[in-house]
Amino acid sequence: MKYLLALCLLFPTPVWAGEAQPEKGTVVSLSSTAEALLENDEAVVDFRIEAAGGNAAALQAEVNAIARKVKAVLDRQAGLKQQTTGRSLQPMSHYDKASGRQVRDGWRLVQSERVVSLDLDAVPVWVDGIERAGGHLDRLSFGISDQTGETALERLRIQAVQQFRTRAAALASTLDAPSFRILNLRSDNRMPPAPVMQRGVVAMSAANAAPTLNAGESRLSVTVSGEILLPDRRFMVK
Repeated sequence: MKYLLALCLLFPTPVWAGEAQPEKGTVVSLSSTAEALLENDEAVVDFRIEAAGGNAAALQAEVNAIARKVKAVLDRQAGLKQQTTGRSLQPMSHYDKASGRQVRDGWRLVQSERVVSLDLDAVPVWVDGIERAGGHLDRLSFGISDQTGETALERLRIQAVQQFRTRAAALASTLDAPSFRILNLRSDNRMPPAPVMQRGVVAMSAANAAPTLNAGESRLSVTVSGEILLPDRRFMVK
């Protein structure tokens, strides 16, 4: 038995044909980026309707009346998407030094709304209408719509992959490699946050004229990164 055990130790364990063997070669990491500057085609407007006082029921009636006026303004515009993002009734109070406690003054009711539009030319008109109806503009931002962004990002992704392959081929040629193989490939896209115009910028002027707005542009980019495998090659040192 000892003799047989010694023979087993002398001969290495065989490698089965089905087991995957690591490929030999040089692994190189690469990346490429494709960018595009697109005109913004979507406007997002956030505004609020608010009222303050001592009678909560009266505040609700006031806010509801303004909301109906705003809705009438927006209903005259085609293609708008409106969403109520919040509604809250909060107590208002002040600190009374004599009693050493908070004293309630009344209530403040706020209803928040968001409107999205692809008709940029009409935005100044209904923004002006919201404020005239009693709404308070919180912010206005321009950006790229989902449909436009997805189409552009897919096009940039293809360009980035093509650039990655071109860079890989150039590197292989520089190292006199007859070929290369892509081991892995991944992509990462970036859409910058939409520029925001605060209420003071877009509010009505003293002459009660509709605001003048510029949608601007946004830069999109897609980065493709991965690793390639180059065959082993010996180089002579001169």
